[in-house]
Amino acid sequence: MPNEISRIAYASRESVGPDHQDLFDRLEALRGNPVENIFLALANAPDLCDGVLAMAMSLRRSKLLDRQLRELAVITVGLETKADYEVAHHWNSAVKAGVSREKLNAIADFEGATVFSDAERIVMRFAKAVTRSGRADDALWGELCGVLDDKQRLELVLTVAWYNCVVRILLPLRIGLEEWHERL
Repeated sequence: MPNEISRIAYASRESVGPDHQDLFDRLEALRGNPVENIFLALANAPDLCDGVLAMAMSLRRSKLLDRQLRELAVITVGLETKADYEVAHHWNSAVKAGVSREKLNAIADFEGATVFSDAERIVMRFAKAVTRSGRADDALWGELCGVLDDKQRLELVLTVAWYNCVVRILLPLRIGLEEWHERL
């Protein structure tokens, strides 16, 4: 990630004041301590941060879509938008979900890489198309219907939409990768 300075300060318990200490308690309980920079930036607007936290955790906790497919989709969004922060964090999430390093290293060329299953390739194709145009044509949707059921497709749509939202927060604010972040 480039050494750019964030366009917004990262909040702290002290900067948000006594009325919002519970936000930091939730962030640490749900996201870990230290808290990621994106949430520290959003904590400058505690009520908005709460909404983002709720959506992020709802998707993270869902069991409808296979976790490996989810992470491949998220990393595809990050690569398509050149959101290094997103790729770095979800690289680690993908490793924890069991995605092989061979697959992670091949995501940028997933169409030509032989390490991916048809389902993985279709999910990444969907994430790429929706990130680029906001749409999936009928043929691609039909392919998706062949590998995911209705609820899984809905979760995939929400996941891709959500992480497109996340990168549109990260990029204009120039959220920097945490000093403590280590790639798995």
